[in-house]
Amino acid sequence: MNEKLVAYGAIAAAIIVMTTIVFPFWNLIPTMVTEKMKVVYVEDGKCTAQTVDGYIIRNIPCTAKIGDNITASYDVKVKDRERKI
Repeated sequence: MNEKLVAYGAIAAAIIVMTTIVFPFWNLIPTMVTEKMKVVYVEDGKCTAQTVDGYIIRNIPCTAKIGDNITASYDVKVKDRERKI
């Protein structure tokens, strides 16, 4: 009987640790996506570009002109969080 309680307690403790410590930090690990996008604004060697689905990526280092297509990487988790707000 005691061994079962210890096993259940260990499982419950593991679940509590995972939900309070590990899972919140999981969203901080970036998931980078490289995508072709259209430049909509340029200033001082930094571009603002728009993805195919309308998401704006700012401060991309580039030498392109407005209307050019570039390939850039961004964190897709940030995109998802902004859409939920």
